[in-house]
Amino acid sequence: MISRAITTIIAGTALLSACTEQPSPIAQTIFTGGVIYTADSTQSVAEAMAISGDKIIQLGTDRAVIKLANEKTRIVDLQGKMIIPGLHDVHIHLPGIVESDSCDLASKPYSLKEIVSRLKQCTQDLPAGEWLTVSQWSFTWGNEPSLELPTIRVALDAVSTEHPIVLLGNDGHHGAANSAALALAKDNQGVQVGLSRETLANQFADYRELVGTDASGEPNGTLNEDARKLVNVPDLWGYPDVDGPLVDRIAQRLASLGITSVLDAALTADDIDGFAQAAKESPFNWRMSVAYYTDFEQYRSSPDQAIDVDAIVRDMLEVQEKYSSVDNLKIDTAKIFIDGVIEGDPYANPPTLPNAAVLKPYLQPQFTLNQTMGQLSLKGYIETNSQLCSFARELKSRESQQTFFTENGFLTSQCTQSVGVLEKEAEFLRDYTLALFDAGVNVHSHAIGDRAVRFALDTFEQARKRSPKSQATLSMAHVQLVHPKDIPRFGELKVFPAFTYAWIEPDRDYLMTVSPFIDQINNAEDLLDPAGYGYSQSYPAASIKAAGGLLTAGSDAPVDTRDPRPFFNLEKAVTRHKDQTGEIYNPNERIGLADALDAYTINGAKALRQDHLTGSLEPGKKADFVILNQNLLHLESQGSADKISDTLVQATWFDGREIYRAE
Repeated sequence: MISRAITTIIAGTALLSACTEQPSPIAQTIFTGGVIYTADSTQSVAEAMAISGDKIIQLGTDRAVIKLANEKTRIVDLQGKMIIPGLHDVHIHLPGIVESDSCDLASKPYSLKEIVSRLKQCTQDLPAGEWLTVSQWSFTWGNEPSLELPTIRVALDAVSTEHPIVLLGNDGHHGAANSAALALAKDNQGVQVGLSRETLANQFADYRELVGTDASGEPNGTLNEDARKLVNVPDLWGYPDVDGPLVDRIAQRLASLGITSVLDAALTADDIDGFAQAAKESPFNWRMSVAYYTDFEQYRSSPDQAIDVDAIVRDMLEVQEKYSSVDNLKIDTAKIFIDGVIEGDPYANPPTLPNAAVLKPYLQPQFTLNQTMGQLSLKGYIETNSQLCSFARELKSRESQQTFFTENGFLTSQCTQSVGVLEKEAEFLRDYTLALFDAGVNVHSHAIGDRAVRFALDTFEQARKRSPKSQATLSMAHVQLVHPKDIPRFGELKVFPAFTYAWIEPDRDYLMTVSPFIDQINNAEDLLDPAGYGYSQSYPAASIKAAGGLLTAGSDAPVDTRDPRPFFNLEKAVTRHKDQTGEIYNPNERIGLADALDAYTINGAKALRQDHLTGSLEPGKKADFVILNQNLLHLESQGSADKISDTLVQATWFDGREIYRAE
């Protein structure tokens, strides 16, 4: 059912200027005969809209708005088509949304055998000893091993032993390397010691939870989070350098999707410089906010010294000031990674645990792989609180550990109790957040696990109390797992959760990398058990909205896919279903289309502190809007919300100018 607010047509005079005695302005362009979703405070819909210059001057009925026309006014008959405000993607990585020239796995769910075949093509003309850096590797889908290729390390060694090879995960958190790359790992003194069972137990003990191992304790090739830096990967993100031609391609891509405002969720000073120079040569046709990101370790004078928070903030503010005069570019936000990701690796032996920060220790599932069928199934769980595991954790020598495995059937490492890790020391993360908020800088935190979410909320609460007059906004990306007690705090603290709704679907292959580590399950059917904590508390969009939170939307492109796919995200926000099966993932957390549109428009504008300019279609605001080929509200009312992803942008307007028209 469409709400009464949505079906109400704005009265002809409802949105006129308060000074009705003043002469009515003359419109340059009037759009009539349409369905215009305003995203105003009442989620109203109008028939017509008038613009003059770069601003909207009136919305209402056709009869009321047409009165602003004269002989020079352009009249556009929408013929029932829909207009929505320009879309706000508040968590995106712009350099990665266009195709690169690098070796690219395109986020396809390739098996290890298929990865070998594809990467051999990339090494054909590569000089001996040169790095092969591969982007868009999918960690959570594919990677099925075989008897010949039991680990990703073995697979990459089968590609080449002459070239160091590294796979860059399409999520920005996972990676994988061959033996030649692992051998390049350097310790804190810069000595090349390589990644091995021995160095993991000594020089790299702090990275133990971030490095996958095989049954013998040797690295299996997977490197997560900061562990990737140990092998000196040439380009950790795999993004191209920012220059004018790249920015032109980004502009075209955004306009074709109706995206007129973004928050690039992590740009370094060098990347910002590239965008700024491009903007000076050719002004942006979108509003770009930047979440400043830097290597915090360079602000640590020695390994045992604290990171200099004041110096980081000072350097960021200098970058902000440097580019303050560049139109449509704002360096007004800082990115903070609170934790990592919540996906583990069930194909590894032992299974690699997730590293997102959680309140309760991860479970230790045991998996079996049918090599013939390629099917993964659960065999059981290790009781990490048992006396047997207590004994296992005391065993240090390889011989005693092997004896334990022979006698008990599982590895001593599977007795590990882990609640994930915070990306940096809790004290630094807290101090940095507070310093940014004090300085009026927006804070955009990455938080996946429920412990990370709580830590961020606790810190945000402290920031609000310490600097109540700060105009900075607080937002949190992903918010994948939230404890029920923390849901009301999003509204209370005015924190903007940025969901990537496209990820919210009942994909059993993906859930096998998450659910067994959080809830004890018996089979694949239990992956969708409504009573499971991981299921019921995953992406609680409706609950947060009901508690007064303002939902926003971020594609996180190129994570998962280079395509920001806003209409696919809108569809999943409303349906949370999987096309092939019709299954719905936690239907209680679905939101209505109007609320999903608000997440992409007015709420996104509020999170970026630009709602006085854009985000809704109202008199006096910028004429940033999108003309669609179909009426999304009609689809929802007819029970066809699963067609929202078929939506095409027919035209995009920015600052009162048409910047894109579909051919």
